[in-house]
Amino acid sequence: MSSPNSRTNSPSDEEEKAELLLIQKKKEERAGREAKQKAEAEAEAAAEAQLAEIRRKKEEKKKREAEEKKKKEELEKRKAEEQARAAEAAKKAVEEAKKNEEKKKAEEQSRAAEAAKRTEMKRRMDTAALPVSEVSTVVAGKKRKRIAMVAVPSGDPEDDDPNPGDDGDYNESDDEDDDPPSSPPNQSRCSRCILKALKCEMVGPGSASCKGCRKAKVRCSLVPDNYPRRSKCVKVESPVASTSSRTIDNLRTNVRDLNTRINLQEEMLQYLILCVRKLEEANREEEEEDEESKEDRVKRTGDRKGKGRKE
Repeated sequence: MSSPNSRTNSPSDEEEKAELLLIQKKKEERAGREAKQKAEAEAEAAAEAQLAEIRRKKEEKKKREAEEKKKKEELEKRKAEEQARAAEAAKKAVEEAKKNEEKKKAEEQSRAAEAAKRTEMKRRMDTAALPVSEVSTVVAGKKRKRIAMVAVPSGDPEDDDPNPGDDGDYNESDDEDDDPPSSPPNQSRCSRCILKALKCEMVGPGSASCKGCRKAKVRCSLVPDNYPRRSKCVKVESPVASTSSRTIDNLRTNVRDLNTRINLQEEMLQYLILCVRKLEEANREEEEEDEESKEDRVKRTGDRKGKGRKE
């Protein structure tokens, strides 16, 4: 026979079962809480990762916008610099053109003034009194005093004689006029001689004729031999006079040749100086352009390297 304990549960067994159920229920509740906490933690981590990705994307976008803005500013700055350089170059070109124009005008004025100065100097040299060898003459058995004559090559040989009645012959009454006048001889001109520009010690101021030429019956030794003679003047056959005439003519020719050569050399020197200046300016401009192109190449190379690193 089975005992009554096997057929019915005892109170102690029921208590144990209740405790076991309670313990199992608590375990299940704890497991559920842990699973919930784990799920919440995973969700929170996923949300944080998503937020971090969003933040990262936003930062990258801001960085890209900042870089693009910086590149745009650099491009605008470069354009502004190029425009400023172009404006400066145009301004320099205008100023250089003005300077060249002013310089050219100044050079032309200087050349004109120099030419006028040379012309004036040449005219003064040509019109200056040139000493000639003194000529001794014997008239009517008397040795007249030595007449120092000077000649000026500028004058008209064909001018009319202001005193046509005087034939230029020597008269004894002219002896009283042998002494030179008190006024300087260069204040009066001989109106009787061929070139009408002779200055004589024997002529007084305002005289109508050269008494020295009439008395000495001489002709200016500077007059070439082939010059047409006038009837009122008689040439003295003097080797000294002809030699001095040829010598002075040769000297004048040499002076003219030297002046021409000097003028040509001065013009060539000015032209060479101008060419050298233009070459220096061209070389300076080429050097500036080379430096600008080098700077642009360096900037472009730096920009390309920066883009390569970023990529």
